[in-house]
Amino acid sequence: MAKIKKKATTSALQPEEEIRSIAHQAADAYRSYRVPFNLVLTAVAVALLGWGIYSYLQTDRERKAGLMLDAAYGFLRPAASVPPNLPKALQGFQEVVNQYGGTLSGATAQYFLGNTLVEMGRNDEALKAYELFLQRYSGEKLLAAMVYQRLGYLYLVRGNREEAVKAFLRAESVGGAGLATAELAGIYERAGNTEEAQKKYKELSEKLPATTLALEAKLKLPPPDLKAPLSAPAGTAGR
Repeated sequence: MAKIKKKATTSALQPEEEIRSIAHQAADAYRSYRVPFNLVLTAVAVALLGWGIYSYLQTDRERKAGLMLDAAYGFLRPAASVPPNLPKALQGFQEVVNQYGGTLSGATAQYFLGNTLVEMGRNDEALKAYELFLQRYSGEKLLAAMVYQRLGYLYLVRGNREEAVKAFLRAESVGGAGLATAELAGIYERAGNTEEAQKKYKELSEKLPATTLALEAKLKLPPPDLKAPLSAPAGTAGR
């Protein structure tokens, strides 16, 4: 009986040996890239640490700026029995801007800097302070709208109606309907531009319902047309 020759075994690795081979290859690959890989990890760790320090410093700066802002505001609006100290307030707001100009408190101080100058009767300087705010802090929408509004009042005092209208329109576009809208309505009405005035009064009544501005605006609007024909009852059309 002829013997059946066994086929020669292949040199293929067994599963356990394959796993070990893969592990060795991975280890070799890691050894090859260990230095750049560790450098990347170190860079990420340093970046995270740097961001944490930056965030802490920013928070600390905001806290310190806020304390200085409160102190300056205390001179502008002191207790009822104490008169305001405008020079001290002006100095305090300027110090906040100088030391912490990149903070929200710094932006707020720049706004109050202009307000204080107005109260001191230094309108030309106030105008420059507000314009400087818009150059530095236009991204602070709420404050920017208030600055445009204050500019509108300054231009009215100076008799520059055209610039006042522009400022109030900018305040309205940034902050929405509000005091600027009411001022625009009044300017248009005094100028005899009834159509534009009515548009602004209507805007106030619709966008700010149940507010004093809306109630006052409704008094300026014509009453509804009571003579308008009523719609025909259903089923009677064509008779």
